[in-house]
Amino acid sequence: MKALIAAALIILANPTAAELNSAEEARAQALMREIRCIACENEPISQSTSDIAGNMRERVRIMVAEGASDAEIRTWFEDRYGEFVLFRPKVQGASDWVLWGAPFLLLVGGVALGYGMLRRKASAPTEIEAVAPEDLEA
Repeated sequence: MKALIAAALIILANPTAAELNSAEEARAQALMREIRCIACENEPISQSTSDIAGNMRERVRIMVAEGASDAEIRTWFEDRYGEFVLFRPKVQGASDWVLWGAPFLLLVGGVALGYGMLRRKASAPTEIEAVAPEDLEA
């Protein structure tokens, strides 16, 4: 019982614990799904159970409570941990556009090629030329 009271007092006395209303908490949760845990690597901080993810979640809540914009929060994490921490990295320059756009262009090209082949096959003549019996034995 004493441990439970001590834990409650520690939580209540924690100056970094940010109090958020429901809209701010929803915004913080959305941001937490966009930021990658640096310990787990392919898991958002909203789902990670690592200690660093807990610290990152708390930092997001503090920044939301302080009134920071989503872009400012993403930039803070990117500056601190690198672009890898963002699940949606920024697109910069022509090479990034090619990298992100090429799969879609290839998909559209494949669909167009398949459609063209089906049309050509459908419009091909269906008449079969008769073969003389003497030509079959040769």
